[in-house]
Amino acid sequence: MFNKKSVYCLVFFVDLMQGCVSDEIIDAKPGEALPPVENLIYRIEGTTVEINWVLPQAIPADIILPLSVQVRVTVDGQIAGTFVLQEAPESYVYQGYDPSKSYRVTVKAIGNVNTSEAHRSNIRYSLGRTTSF
Repeated sequence: MFNKKSVYCLVFFVDLMQGCVSDEIIDAKPGEALPPVENLIYRIEGTTVEINWVLPQAIPADIILPLSVQVRVTVDGQIAGTFVLQEAPESYVYQGYDPSKSYRVTVKAIGNVNTSEAHRSNIRYSLGRTTSF
């Protein structure tokens, strides 16, 4: 009934049609945006880098305090680690700094919100602030 060429054409057509499915894109999470951290600075001492920031003061009312902070370290373009710090920290110490490599550190504030909707995340991230050294 079907030859091998017909089956390949049918599989290709079905695969092509699946690529045409229109999914809704989530533009933003509901609620007021969480402001980013401010005054992101770093200080290098030997093989240690201390990274400091100031947490936002204008926290949306639905955010549960204290905030958490995500720190992502990239070394020579490769992610070296993503760390989530609890209890509203305003600094992070990176060990193992090598001056022959290039570093990027991105810091984001993280806030939790109460939600009863199973399809909505209870986590809200701020935009990231990045510094390079």
